Amino acid sequence: MPTYSVVSKEIRECIKQYIKSGEAVEISDSLEYNNILYREIIFFKKWTKNNSKVYLGYLYINEKNEIISQKSLQERLAKLAYFSEIFYNTANKSCIVNAYQDEVAIQNDDKNYKLVTDGLDILTKDGIVQSKQVKEMVYKLPEIREKNNEILKILISKSEECKNEKKYFNMNIMEELLPTYKDALSINLKKIRLVYSAREFYENIKISSEKKRKQIPIRFNPKLTKPLIKVSYMMEFFIKVVNSCETICEMTDIEYFKYLESIEKANIDNRVKLNRSKKNS
Repeated sequence: MPTYSVVSKEIRECIKQYIKSGEAVEISDSLEYNNILYREIIFFKKWTKNNSKVYLGYLYINEKNEIISQKSLQERLAKLAYFSEIFYNTANKSCIVNAYQDEVAIQNDDKNYKLVTDGLDILTKDGIVQSKQVKEMVYKLPEIREKNNEILKILISKSEECKNEKKYFNMNIMEELLPTYKDALSINLKKIRLVYSAREFYENIKISSEKKRKQIPIRFNPKLTKPLIKVSYMMEFFIKVVNSCETICEMTDIEYFKYLESIEKANIDNRVKLNRSKKNS
């Protein structure tokens, strides 16, 4: 569920000098640090394409609605806010929980994989040898999905248990959840590497499937066109994965996690950089 909500009139009055024209404001659930409760306030444009939120500024306030201006405290609260979003804020696409697949999603996946393998069989019979190798790769994807779902189930259970027990997100909860979170990322990397392993075949298979389904004997036969269309879409998806993830596929596990840490740090530093408190020292 979302971890940000509409700002109350009382708090809006306290921060009105920081709100710029055309901006909307939301406030986070409580974050606990050193037994004191704080909240993060985010500023973003009211109207954007696709209703996407681009955060333009941040503030942190305590239980008395006082603005936090101490930079070292802002850094700690920014880290808490970042990981609170990662573990709990399902409204954010970066939330790890969103990667969990329910039964409906699994069934849809399985149907798609079945269509793809059927389409690859058609191409194999046509002499496209690469189709057989890609089919072997596709067969392995559900197993990785299952492992990832198992880890995510554990993470979701732990995160709910922590929140119910401790009520407010704090450093202890963050440290408790991080190892399972990293396990989920590790399994996801295996999936990406598996897709990457057959990268040199996707373009040719995509072109071959599109040519095949346009042939007169095939064109009006849905039993043949549906699998071939699905092959084309899936190859396009695999190509996008390869292009966007090429860098991390060539990393060792140690390098990969260092890379992730650098991204996390950049996100946290950005929250501090965009903090709107007058005194930021």
